[in-house]
Amino acid sequence: MKSRPPLPDDPDRPGRIELFTFYYLGFNPDGEYRWANAHHVGRYYRVSSDAVLRWLEELDLDPKRMLHQQFDLSSHQVDLQLEAPDLTPAEIYRRASAILEELDAAPGGRKPWEENG
Repeated sequence: MKSRPPLPDDPDRPGRIELFTFYYLGFNPDGEYRWANAHHVGRYYRVSSDAVLRWLEELDLDPKRMLHQQFDLSSHQVDLQLEAPDLTPAEIYRRASAILEELDAAPGGRKPWEENG
């Protein structure tokens, strides 16, 4: 059974860390890595990809916002993928939680490659 706090409007909806870990880092709640998009996440939770995108927005994980954070998410993704075989699902979630905290604290704005464009 998954350990996530129930949300008033949808008790089966994943929490913020779980959704971040699955959608952005590629680790499903069972700790298995697999590249995922809204369709894959939706299939896992038996909802539409539109529902997943709505969840992302409601949990302040909207892909548009993430794109404008001054944060190197891809290096964290790779590091976690390399370490994952030695981690339990709970340890993966602890690492994902720390990554999300860093991402939330990162300044927003234009990416370095957009500065001259």
